Amino acid sequence: MTAIVWIRRSLREYDNTALVEASKKHDEVIPFYVVDDNYFKKASLGYPRVKFWHDALQNFKEKLGGEESKDLVVRKGKPLEELEKIVDEVDADAVYHNRDYTPYSRERDEKIEEGLNVPVKTFKDIVMSEKEEILTNSGTPYKVYTYYSKKWFKKEHRRPQDVEEYEVPDVESDEIPSLKELGFERPEDFEWNWDPSREGAKDRIEAFKDKIWNYDENRDYAWKDSTSKLSPHLKFGTVSIREVFWEAERMKARNPNDDTSGIKTWQEELAWRDFYMQVLWNWPESAERPFLEQYEEIEWRSKEEAKEDWKAFINGKTGYPFVDAGMRQLKKTGWMHNRLRMVVTSFACKDLWLDWKDLHEFFNENFVDAEIASMIGGIQWAYSIGTDAQPYFRVFNPFSQGEDYDPDGEYIRKWVPELEDVPDEHIHRPHEMNKLQQEDCGVEIGEDYPRPIVDHDEKRKTAIERFEEVRDED
Repeated sequence: MTAIVWIRRSLREYDNTALVEASKKHDEVIPFYVVDDNYFKKASLGYPRVKFWHDALQNFKEKLGGEESKDLVVRKGKPLEELEKIVDEVDADAVYHNRDYTPYSRERDEKIEEGLNVPVKTFKDIVMSEKEEILTNSGTPYKVYTYYSKKWFKKEHRRPQDVEEYEVPDVESDEIPSLKELGFERPEDFEWNWDPSREGAKDRIEAFKDKIWNYDENRDYAWKDSTSKLSPHLKFGTVSIREVFWEAERMKARNPNDDTSGIKTWQEELAWRDFYMQVLWNWPESAERPFLEQYEEIEWRSKEEAKEDWKAFINGKTGYPFVDAGMRQLKKTGWMHNRLRMVVTSFACKDLWLDWKDLHEFFNENFVDAEIASMIGGIQWAYSIGTDAQPYFRVFNPFSQGEDYDPDGEYIRKWVPELEDVPDEHIHRPHEMNKLQQEDCGVEIGEDYPRPIVDHDEKRKTAIERFEEVRDED
């Protein structure tokens, strides 16, 4: 009895649900990965995400290959064709894989299930709750997170599971292509600060244990290193959602008298992730158009139409220091603090009126943790066009956001070095300095650092008017 376990996102052996279930029923199990060249050519991908995936995949193969009678078999080609070939090669009885929830994944997986001549068994793995497992009292999927999360926390959460003993038959495997072979090269001046291995994920968990207690108080402050940075590890499955959830539960159990609000707030992030996954599953059209139908007719500015503003925005040269710091952190490291994700997205919408789909594509190419469901959900939330979105009349002020969450300008100075010597009282609004003050801190506004490319107060008013016009027409 031989099973093929088609590995996709869960790049680990422990608590890999498809692998666990296959090992229970089969003595021979082949962990199998298909590098789909066409996907890398067609999808909006960037170096950070591909680099993380590549190194995580390489590490997974090395770890399995280091165990007796185990290996990760890699083939290059189209998934269906390569699965058909290996099923025939080893006379496999079944193909196992973990489910995914994006429109692309659903279409691909349907073709696999229809095309293979052996049973295809699928499993929930990358989330705690999926599809229509958590419903309203009237039996419909949730559109509002608050009510969804209450049921999410009450629902039983499966604990991590280990695989049972299995052997991998001797099967030919291709080499994992290099990044260069896949068409990706490291951008100039890019800082790579990630360890995409399984050990790297465990190190992240350990490093976060002291911070999680105050996560609710510290998570919004950009200058504090107070977040877990586990998102790319969850994206590519070097660690499972069950592992991190139950590690947090163990911390609560070991410290029953301590305030656990920080832990609960962090677990809420896992619930948000599941929420957006079920939104994308139940409303797949939201990947292409606003979740709130009344805003489908909004005419956003494309990046071609807003060429100069778009260029200033993505290069962190808008004249709004907090926004610019976030965008530069993203381009430099492939990651951005969560508070900044909200601020820059709100700025792209309410201040620059940029098309949300252009922003999504840009984020997709630059974020190391580009989780499609969460990214679409987050962008549409800030744009006031998504499920459970912030009201259109609530507009983040990019100046006051910086003053609130980076009060001394520490984050700004790190990522916008030309403002390094600007005093605290002007760090958030350097354009308000007079000539003498500019000379004293060695920065000429309009030359070394730009003036604000738009007037926020005017753009805020215009954005609200545009939203109200569309609502009135509906």
